Amino acid sequence: MLAAFIIFAPASVRAQENCAAESPTQGARRALRVFLDCPMGGCDRSFFVTEMPFALWTQDRLDSDVHVLVTRIGTGAGGDEYTLSFIGRGRFAASADTLVTFIAPNTTDDMRRRELARVLQLGLLPYALQTADASRFSVAYDAPASDAGALAQLDDPWDFWVYRARLNGSGRAESRSSNYELSGSLNASRVTEDWKLSFNAYDEYKSNSYTLSDSTENTYILRSVDVSGRVVRSISEHWSVGTRVAGGLSEYRNQDAWTAVDLSAEYNVFPWRDATSRQLIALVAVGSRFYDYGEVTIFDRTHEHRPVARAIVAGESRQQWGTVDGSLRYTRFLHDADTYNVSFNGRASFRITRGLSLEIRGDAAKVADQLYLPRGEATDDEVLTRQRALATGYRYGGSVGLSFTFGSIYNTIVNPRLDELGN
Repeated sequence: MLAAFIIFAPASVRAQENCAAESPTQGARRALRVFLDCPMGGCDRSFFVTEMPFALWTQDRLDSDVHVLVTRIGTGAGGDEYTLSFIGRGRFAASADTLVTFIAPNTTDDMRRRELARVLQLGLLPYALQTADASRFSVAYDAPASDAGALAQLDDPWDFWVYRARLNGSGRAESRSSNYELSGSLNASRVTEDWKLSFNAYDEYKSNSYTLSDSTENTYILRSVDVSGRVVRSISEHWSVGTRVAGGLSEYRNQDAWTAVDLSAEYNVFPWRDATSRQLIALVAVGSRFYDYGEVTIFDRTHEHRPVARAIVAGESRQQWGTVDGSLRYTRFLHDADTYNVSFNGRASFRITRGLSLEIRGDAAKVADQLYLPRGEATDDEVLTRQRALATGYRYGGSVGLSFTFGSIYNTIVNPRLDELGN
């Protein structure tokens, strides 16, 4: 594939540093004012400020000439697709553009930020050329190593399959307590426009030890295993269908073994090509569950097989005014109308006015599906060390936060000296 890019020539930009000095006020009037909006992370603002001295990076979108909204979504290979929307404001209000770039899996942070900086420069160029700094820019062409102009037929020896293996370990010890955790996972996936296949395996082992005042040492161990496979077929720009098979064990949930099978259908109100900026989906699934319990449950069961149905409505929108996402989930065991779970979680981040932002997070659930609870009361040790699930009728949590920034909108100087002392 012809690899050619139009980029800013750093040497050309820096060569202008020897020009006659200007006052900060003159520079502020001339420079392109840019607001970087990267709600999903992955953007190194300090690096962008350093690499693009032609721009003034404002603290609020209302002070900017260009609002850059950066969103991302995972790719089938395990990397990221970044969408950069350039939204003109003020004198550029009639201008808008969108650029997309792909970041490969296992890319270093430096490679990621340099690729995003390259695309940022390309997107900002049309706006910068309409400022008084236009004469300071030049164009460079990175010629390909080969002069073959035709696109070669893609030859992928892996046939789009991607494999990942992870092994993690952590531990901590004090005079009277210690804990460590081991976990590992295997993943194989193949993602195309029409099909998504994924197979996963996860194993976790936790150990916590405590020495009491009478020198008694207590050790608590928890294990869990999850194995699953999923096949999804894209029917249209809006419809998808799929199936999932899973199994494992969970000592926390009193399950020596469990299996699950589901058939599902999903509808997205918006085309999936818009997924980085907005989604509104409805999903229904039917399936079955089998549980083999370690202890007799509160329903006097050592094992059981139950049909189950699920319904999910979820939405997400990332716009220049902020981000909103949320989901409503309903799960019900079909053998008994009283065994169900209804949950909601949501997050909203709004820019109220210049410098002022509001963020709200919340989740709540009505819990009536704990078939796995063992018979009998949990001991104090089991409660304090969270060795098993406890009976509850609900779960909820939330947070509210305000952020207010004021002061200079032009101070974009990068100076990280002695930052570690502040940490």
